[in-house]
Formats: sequence, structure tokens, C-alpha cells
Amino acid sequence: MIIIGELIHEALLYASDDELVQAVVPFLRQGLALGGAAVAAVTRPNLRLLRGAMGRDVDAVRFIDRDEWYVRPTSTLARWKALLDDALDRGHDSVRIVGEVNFGAEERHPSWTRYESAINEAFRGAPAWIVCPYDRRALPASIVDSATCTHPGVMTGADRRESAAYVSPERFLTTVVEPMTAIAGDLAIRVPITGTVASIRRMVRAAATAGGWLGGDRVDDLLLALTEVINNAVRHGRGERVLWVWAPGTAVVCEVTDEGPGPADPLVGYRPPDDRSLGGMGLWVARQVCDQLTVENRGGLTRVRFAIS
Repeated sequence: MIIIGELIHEALLYASDDELVQAVVPFLRQGLALGGAAVAAVTRPNLRLLRGAMGRDVDAVRFIDRDEWYVRPTSTLARWKALLDDALDRGHDSVRIVGEVNFGAEERHPSWTRYESAINEAFRGAPAWIVCPYDRRALPASIVDSATCTHPGVMTGADRRESAAYVSPERFLTTVVEPMTAIAGDLAIRVPITGTVASIRRMVRAAATAGGWLGGDRVDDLLLALTEVINNAVRHGRGERVLWVWAPGTAVVCEVTDEGPGPADPLVGYRPPDDRSLGGMGLWVARQVCDQLTVENRGGLTRVRFAIS
């Protein structure tokens, strides 16, 4: 029996419904028996499967539709952090999590693979045991293979072992780079960042409203991300800072460039900010609302490009 004192993060490689049930149900039940909280965010078919298999313990587990949970990597990290904090506030000393990532379309695979790696740092020392199921019947082999690099532990059937292929988040996020969002639509705005952020926000809001770029609250999300990224460039960048906006396209794509070296920490924006400091808050907040956000430094130019649809 393992008592959780700090983060345990394992990949469960399964190839049948029985393999999933035989691994997950005892895992959740043991956590409940030890007085911990238990959560499962899995596919809808697996929700039905696990609910049926949990028997009288079913109401003690919080079940989540993974398609509604895994929307954007960093907002999902924030959701897990809030869930963990809530469980601890309710008197639980640990949380067992089953998290079946929705890797989505192929172009999103790097984003979610990076997320799986970042968990190891974002929740370092947390009293959580996270098991991430990987369905070998449905997922591409490349995604299944990546699980051994992003999880310190691997489960296959009844076998639990350390992953010899595991790579630290600092190294993994440097090696597996998130591709830049493709630009669609026309260049709508190009403006040097010399004035206040407020004046740039007014300009972008007017253009978005006139052009009907986004609906609902997404204009506010655009302005929030823009504010955080620009402030980050002003605070930490060098030389000329420029804002570029392409629209309407399939999404509004923004890019902020400066002549600095960019962030040295590959995990910037993935770690929940320390409550005692505002450091790292800007990109963390921006990642919450963006469909995709990429930081790149090439040829002496740092580019932060993000998309909102």
C-alpha cells in the first residue's frame, strides 16, 4: 500500500474495458478507504463503465466528462488545482485522480503532451495520486509512447513500474516545442507598443466590435490575454515591442514581439503562481483564456503568439 505524501503521476496503458476497470476501481476504492477524495475525468463511455463498476462507492467519487474538462491545458491545470484545494479544505488529506486527457486533433497533440509533462512540476509535492489512462485501441502510437516520457510511473495491467524513458519537465518542454498557431485572415493591426495598454485595448476592442471578430465574452478574453502579454513584454522584454493582429479568419491571432531573449524557464505560464508573488502571473492568466499560446525566440526576436476563437 502506498500512502500519498507527495505527487504520484502514472500512465495507465490499457487495451480493453476490463483492463481499465481492474486498474481504476481498486485504485479509487483504496483512496476512499484511506479517507481521501476521488475524482475521475474520463470519456463518456468510460464514465458509464466506471459508474457501473464502483457499486456502492459510486456516490463517493466525483465523475467528470473529460470533453468538458480538458478544453485548454493551463485552464485544466487551474481546475485541478482548485479541485485539490477544495478537497483539502473539506478535510481530505489526499486526492486520487483519474484523468483521461482529450488529445483532440493532431495539431493539438504537442499542447496536451506538454501539459502531461508540466503536471509533474505544477503539482510537485501535492498530496495527489494521478493516473492517466491511455487507450491503446484508440490513440496513435506516438501519443502512447509519449506517456512513458511524461509520467514517472507506468501501469500495464497489474504491473506498476518506474518509467525508464521519463524526461524531466524542464527538458521535455524544451525538446517538445508547441507549434506556432497558423495565421489566417488579414493583418488588421500592426502597432508599436509605446503608449499605454489602455489605449491599445481601446483600439483592439473597436476593431473587434466593428469587424464582428468574436462573440460573447471572447472579446473580453482577447483583451485580457492581450493586456497580460503586452505587460509581460514591457516588463521583461527589450528593444522595440510591436503588436500584430490578424483577423477575422477562423480565430483572432495576436503576436507580441520584442528583441529580448524570452523567458529562460520553459515552464513559465504552466506553474500556478505563488500566492506570495505576482511573478509568472501574466502568461499563466493569458493561457487560461487562449485556445493556443506559443513563446518562441529566434534570430534575436521573441514572439508570443496566441489565438482566440
